[in-house]
Amino acid sequence: MTTFFRRIRKTMADDNRPMQYARYAIGEIALVVIGILIALQINNWNVQRQKEKLEKVLLEQVKMDLLTVDSDVENDMTILELGMKSHHSILASFNMNQKYADSMCFDFYWLTQDEYIYPKEAVYGRIKEEGLDIIKNDSIRFGLKAIYESIYPRLTKTNAFYPDIEDLFSDYYLDHFSPNTDLSLIFTSIHGNDTISYPIVFNRNGIERKRTIGYVPVDFEALKMDNKFHMLMDKVRKYRGYKLYRYEMAQKATAIVVRLINTELGIEQDHEQ
Repeated sequence: MTTFFRRIRKTMADDNRPMQYARYAIGEIALVVIGILIALQINNWNVQRQKEKLEKVLLEQVKMDLLTVDSDVENDMTILELGMKSHHSILASFNMNQKYADSMCFDFYWLTQDEYIYPKEAVYGRIKEEGLDIIKNDSIRFGLKAIYESIYPRLTKTNAFYPDIEDLFSDYYLDHFSPNTDLSLIFTSIHGNDTISYPIVFNRNGIERKRTIGYVPVDFEALKMDNKFHMLMDKVRKYRGYKLYRYEMAQKATAIVVRLINTELGIEQDHEQ
């Protein structure tokens, strides 16, 4: 093609036809410019298609990460709710001046338990590297930013607003409680399709062993009247209530963003949420 145009230019120049040559030269330049523009447009289309493919992959991956963390959130909430239930059970026993019952060792255990999430952030980090605007849907983009940069950090140990509940009780429990060693005591709590049960039976080196939980107060009657213990319980009630509220926010935000992603990807809403 280049040789063809060169021959035409040479013929016109040899025939001394400057006006026709000039018009031809302008037309040739125009063709070159049009060719460049078309090539650029094709390249832009290819780049856009690649970005759309990448967006789809990232949305699918970040959705899986959200669902994984959501499962952890559900498990953590179970532990926190057990702690809240045990809190009220212990207070009720104190208020009614009941005698100590062996099964209360489980309540004193769950009272101290705390949980944190460990978010999967690799995919969201990739999205940020590519630029958040690679996610075209504004609601998804803003939702992901809120979850990963505001909600999740408040549920991690290093960024939580309040101190660790187990750490708060640690020194007091060392002085006023002993571990439960009674393997005949059974704890069972059903949560949806899951059951938490103790003692746990396991096999080690061919020998069946059992492991249980629980804390037994050294002096239950003195514990009822101990202002320090009551103050600790009051603080922890507030902390645990706050954490449960934050966990519920995470659940709701995740459900919304997952539904938006499914819609964006053309996936029928299933039973994931």
